[in-house]
Amino acid sequence: MAVSKPVPIPWPLSSAPGFPSQITFPLSASPPTGTSNPESAGRLINCYAEPLGDPSSPGRGEPAPQVWRRSPGLTQFNATATGQTGYRGGLQVVNLAYETWSNNASTVDGSGTYTSLGSFPGTFPVSIARNLNSPPDVVAVDIGNGAYQLSTGGAPALYTGGGNLPQPNSVCFQDGYFFFTIGDGRVFASGINALTQNALTFIRVQAKSNALLLRGIAYQGNLLLFTTASCEVWQDVANTAPNFPYARLLVLEFGLIQANAVAGFEEGFSELFWVAQDFNVYWMTSGTLQPINITPADLSRQIEWHVRDGHQIYASCYSFAGKKFLVIQHLSSPQDSDDWTWEFNLNTKRWNERTSLFSGAQSKWRGVGGHPAFGRWLMGDAQSGNLLAIDDVNFNDVTLGLGTVPSPFVSSPMLFRMESGLVGNFPNRQAIRRADFQFVTGVGSPLTVLNPQCAISWSDDNTRTWQAPRLRNLGQLFQSKSTRITVKNTGQTGADGRRWRIDVSDPVYTAFMNATMSGNPREF
Repeated sequence: MAVSKPVPIPWPLSSAPGFPSQITFPLSASPPTGTSNPESAGRLINCYAEPLGDPSSPGRGEPAPQVWRRSPGLTQFNATATGQTGYRGGLQVVNLAYETWSNNASTVDGSGTYTSLGSFPGTFPVSIARNLNSPPDVVAVDIGNGAYQLSTGGAPALYTGGGNLPQPNSVCFQDGYFFFTIGDGRVFASGINALTQNALTFIRVQAKSNALLLRGIAYQGNLLLFTTASCEVWQDVANTAPNFPYARLLVLEFGLIQANAVAGFEEGFSELFWVAQDFNVYWMTSGTLQPINITPADLSRQIEWHVRDGHQIYASCYSFAGKKFLVIQHLSSPQDSDDWTWEFNLNTKRWNERTSLFSGAQSKWRGVGGHPAFGRWLMGDAQSGNLLAIDDVNFNDVTLGLGTVPSPFVSSPMLFRMESGLVGNFPNRQAIRRADFQFVTGVGSPLTVLNPQCAISWSDDNTRTWQAPRLRNLGQLFQSKSTRITVKNTGQTGADGRRWRIDVSDPVYTAFMNATMSGNPREF
């Protein structure tokens, strides 16, 4: 490595923790001391990269080609305690959001007022749909307990279509029909905008003889019927009752690994994603029926190991400020440090990781499920019975209170973490005189965070150990004179080189742009 000028520190645009790391420790933010991660190309945890300026014509005044920003926080949406646990999914219907938790269905209005409807058996995530009746009929299906009508005006009621509907494992709505999938491969269509069933109005998926039918999804005007081995695409051909109204259009060779490993069909998102039987994530974008594989190898391996261990993979999504994110999570009960969450940024086509603080360690992100409602994106909370809203001006993991700071202020910090790739100089070791990190500074607030700081640490043995972090101020609001943060005299690099880590846990806007390191003895 030359010492005459600073060397750029490589930071990942997409998280790439590496294969050996996943053998020795889970995808948490704090691997145990003594483990090594030599294949890592760097990690992004609770942050994402996006270009600055116009990426088609860079170099026109932007301070850096890209910026790494903190992921959005979460704010409690329900105004009063729900008393529930185990969020299962929801849907806005006119002026109410129907929300489901373990063995319960409830409603929440735009002001956050919570009302329990009563018992809705089950603990797994549900599929939920409404029709165009006035008022709308709302039906939810639990994979193990069948269909329930939630819009009765009272407690949820078991729905069997007058005895003509076998127990379904999913529901969706399109073109006036509720479509119910059955585990034996049949798909039933309801009457148009009605809760009526004809025992003869069904078809059977038959593309793969050994496949199990898991889920029906309405997308792009088509009905996608996901089995464990393929996806059959059906379209409306206006067959008259009691004939099934749709006919098969094509068959995709990418099935669904588990019933709840699909997302993006939600209103306002309209970009379909699912985890297939080959442990890869596929993306079917608007305007095409041909999915593409978007999975990094590290994530495919992670999915495969946990599915083979009998665990659940859950897909969800959210959006904010014109950005859309797919979320892939490993669910276990009870939650533990092996749980993990990855995100895919549709705007940049890059991946990052999400974590939340749980029992003193970083575990999976606490946001689960997700659907648009009341001009926001709502999610359940894996650590409580609260309903949360994506909030990109809240820099905590969770802040309690509907759009206001509660008294007393209650929050859970969100860790912003970046780990660099390797600055290699093998076989020559080098003494690092200084390293400079360019942040957006002046982000503190005299009302909330008086002295926001970042912690900078480094590893000279491929992440087996990390040196004690050095704390540097990010600056009070409007009082910072420079965007450059410097650490000096950090010692000699290891035989393979050096990796850097940046942590910020203070709840402030966090944006990082680039960094360099230098071994020049005159750099002080």
